[in-house]
Amino acid sequence: MQVYAVNSPEAVSRMLALTMIVDGHISPLEVRTMHAATFLEPLAVDDETFDRTLRQLCEDLLGAANRHAGMVELDPVQIDALLRDITDPLLQICLWKTMVDIVHADGHLDGRETTLVRRAAKAWFGQDASAATVPAASPVAALA
Repeated sequence: MQVYAVNSPEAVSRMLALTMIVDGHISPLEVRTMHAATFLEPLAVDDETFDRTLRQLCEDLLGAANRHAGMVELDPVQIDALLRDITDPLLQICLWKTMVDIVHADGHLDGRETTLVRRAAKAWFGQDASAATVPAASPVAALA
């Protein structure tokens, strides 16, 4: 996996991109939801940074991840390593809320999305992943 500085625009973009592709496709509603997140602009997470990071993430996943039944699987250890790239508590809160909004954006909650959001909650907030629930997102206007 590409190495990014902790709390960098690329580290944030990678978590957003992973949230969008973890279910196997990117919905336009998910992208719009990401754009509605006001905390991204001051962090310099712009379209160019996000697109570049998304492309790199896809290349990394296709090159290094396990492939099973035509799907790319990301090792939980790798997910945890990516989550450790976000250490600022306020950034964790803002990013987690946006991740939850993204997984709810298309109206379909996939188990892989739930798993990712729960792992983030456990990594960032110490919440037991088995007891965590994914709250309803606030209303906001493929990788195989």
